[in-house]
Amino acid sequence: MSFILGATIAVNLTAVVLAIWLGLFLVSRSPKYLIAWMTALTLWLIAAAFQNVLLAINPPPVVLLKLTWLRIFFPFWPRETFLGASNNWLQGWSIAPALAIWHHVTILLLPGRTTIWRWVRILLAYLVAIIAVIVQINAPILFTTEGGNPLFLNSLLAGPWYPIFAVALVVLTWTCVYNLILAARSASSSVARNQLKILAWASLAAGLAGFVSIAASYFRIPIPILVISLLEAIPVALIGYSVARYSALMEGRTIQKDFVYSFFLLSLVLLIYVPISLILIMQYHAPMVLLAVFPPMAVITHSSMTAIDRLRDRIFYSKDTGMLRVELRKLSRQVGVNAPLEMLLKPSLESLCSYVEATYGLILIFGSETPLKIISCKFDAELPDIEIKKLTIDDLVYLKSGQLPPPLDHASLLVPLYSETEQLGALILGEPENGLQYALDDTEPILEVTDEFSETIQTAWRNRRYMEKISELIQEHNFHHQDNHPPVSNECIEQALRNLYDYPYLADTPLAEINLVRDRLPAGQITHLERGKAVNAILLEALEKLRPGAVPPTKTPTREWYPYIILQEAYVEETSNRDIMQKLYISEGTFNRTRRTAIRSVARAIGEMETSSS
Repeated sequence: MSFILGATIAVNLTAVVLAIWLGLFLVSRSPKYLIAWMTALTLWLIAAAFQNVLLAINPPPVVLLKLTWLRIFFPFWPRETFLGASNNWLQGWSIAPALAIWHHVTILLLPGRTTIWRWVRILLAYLVAIIAVIVQINAPILFTTEGGNPLFLNSLLAGPWYPIFAVALVVLTWTCVYNLILAARSASSSVARNQLKILAWASLAAGLAGFVSIAASYFRIPIPILVISLLEAIPVALIGYSVARYSALMEGRTIQKDFVYSFFLLSLVLLIYVPISLILIMQYHAPMVLLAVFPPMAVITHSSMTAIDRLRDRIFYSKDTGMLRVELRKLSRQVGVNAPLEMLLKPSLESLCSYVEATYGLILIFGSETPLKIISCKFDAELPDIEIKKLTIDDLVYLKSGQLPPPLDHASLLVPLYSETEQLGALILGEPENGLQYALDDTEPILEVTDEFSETIQTAWRNRRYMEKISELIQEHNFHHQDNHPPVSNECIEQALRNLYDYPYLADTPLAEINLVRDRLPAGQITHLERGKAVNAILLEALEKLRPGAVPPTKTPTREWYPYIILQEAYVEETSNRDIMQKLYISEGTFNRTRRTAIRSVARAIGEMETSSS
């Protein structure tokens, strides 16, 4: 019996915090998406069912005062629940509105628009749930047996209304399963199909819980309440998996690292609050209900910080500043995400291949020398080496057999991916399954989809550049707040490098006043020219510290040589910027970013040299 008690508490406590956290995760990441909100409401109502079991096993103290306002917070329980009978907590029927809302979600996931017949089914489900709640409050559908063991379902006796509502809710649950199976069969991509299949399995587990309830309460079979708790916890776990793995029920896609980090924070919160609750119960004889209330409330407060931050931005900041803070928080959740293009492009590519009946499809993104395979559909072979010039075209091209190297020798169509005048990559389609070439009617939808591909790739590249820029700004900000500040500013170093051989100019710069220069001046009478020469020598010495190795590369330099080569050739050898960019094969933006970083490194090196000399 002690094992059943411990397992029941552990399963229900874990399930209630997971359901609460997952609902808050959905609405915080998709605050304007109706399906996310409805799924969150479903999860929270299921969490109330788990809370029923925890309160029945660990009942709160009897409320001596007749606080009528408590009915507002406990609408799904009979009025006698607060009089001390622990089994009464099991009578709460929050599961009824949860099924009605989930049924609504499954209908919204069906393909096509919401017809009148679908609205009739939605409203009928809500009507059944409302009647079930009203009846349970006033004329209970389930009765509790006096002295019954709350660890077993047969402590609840079926009332005269029970067969009607139990069958209605079971039918409603299996209708949800049917809706999801129908939606999965109509899905155009494997990602959407996998989403709906997992949700169908979740609904199936909930449907089995209905049969277990009927067997225990109507036929009086002594089934542990742990069984129905597990069957209700499985849908919560499956919904969480579908959200994390396939971005189900979300607006856009789930950032998996954001999901994992949030789940890790949840685990950390539980590792702190659950032991504290147990210590209070065992050492200070606090009521057992503390274990049912304290950890869930901690999860609610910690998981609501995103909504609180959003509310704070709306109240205390201007509109523009608040929007900027919101976008920065969204951007911070995307840091470290791997291969975002794969999940973005895969559904559209699979839909396109299915529509035109292509044997396979392949999207290539142009790299430095060879194209990089980003995403494929029905193509498992290793990508051969292809020269970019063979894929550089102006418009759609029908390929001949053998025009591309194996295993692409039977490719039928090559479509360029353009962003304005820049070709980002190419789409390759294999032969159609029912012919040798694609019809002219197929080219229009193909070109429309490739425009979406190009826009997606360009957006991903732009986001990556934004991340690099933000990282650079953060590094620059941190650099200015370090303990070892450089004796002069970056601007002073840059101007000194621009006038590296102008000794009178160098003698008048702030660099000439640092101790490092004074220590290197000869004794006796000195002129400003000696001071300028000393500044020149210190700049060259700091510049040499950027050199990665003793021997410079003879061929194309690697990236670690860029800072040294750019400053050396631009300021010491006075080579033009264009020639340096051509030598390193870099863009003007990369050149300017690397030059600024190198100048900051020289300034920091001089500051460290100054500190060590003093």
